[in-house]
Amino acid sequence: MLNDANNIPKKYVAISAVVVIILALGAKMQNEFMQFFDQFFSSIVQGEFFSFLEPIMRLITNIADTKLGLIYAILIALYLWFKMDQRVDAIWVICTMFGGAVVAFLLKEFVQRARPTIDQIVPETGYSMPSGHAFEAFLVLAFIYLYFIRPMADSSLKTWSIRGLVTWQILVMWSRTYMGAHYLTDTVTSVALGVVWLWVALLLYQKFYGLIAGYVSPAVGQHQRRH
Repeated sequence: MLNDANNIPKKYVAISAVVVIILALGAKMQNEFMQFFDQFFSSIVQGEFFSFLEPIMRLITNIADTKLGLIYAILIALYLWFKMDQRVDAIWVICTMFGGAVVAFLLKEFVQRARPTIDQIVPETGYSMPSGHAFEAFLVLAFIYLYFIRPMADSSLKTWSIRGLVTWQILVMWSRTYMGAHYLTDTVTSVALGVVWLWVALLLYQKFYGLIAGYVSPAVGQHQRRH
């Protein structure tokens, strides 16, 4: 249960929201400096020096596939529902992931940024900003942190686990740029959007927990209403 979980500090949410707005508008207006920066960064990532990383980047981008992201969320929700008897949390995970996918899709449709056309290792369709892989990876990693790492008693193990989550997020972002599927700012926008969306989702969790629990976990719902 996340009733004892602190939400994301508002200053980080505000910064993330500003990042999303600036980068989304910059991409939509085809800002020349932003385009130059993105292309310059992509040329470094896709340069000869990093060519040996292609098999690893392919593996990472496949593991972080958007369809698999939805499956990961469903598996976590099933674990919470049947193993932990945290039914409200299971519903929250599903709603957060699928609702987030809708939010990311709407931003794509608003920005309508064309994907990179140079050095695409794996051809992609659709718009470029935000990166669905990076966005869904952020949410899945957030679920893993909230339900499996946050409760850890061993502080050292907890610290190293968090570092592992951060490292994986960076690798997913790097792989999407390496594969020529996205620009760097697409992936940064995805993480910033993920922060804002997760903050909203946690607010909704705290607001409606008792109401939803009254339907799926009546005893818990009654306890929440008494308090």
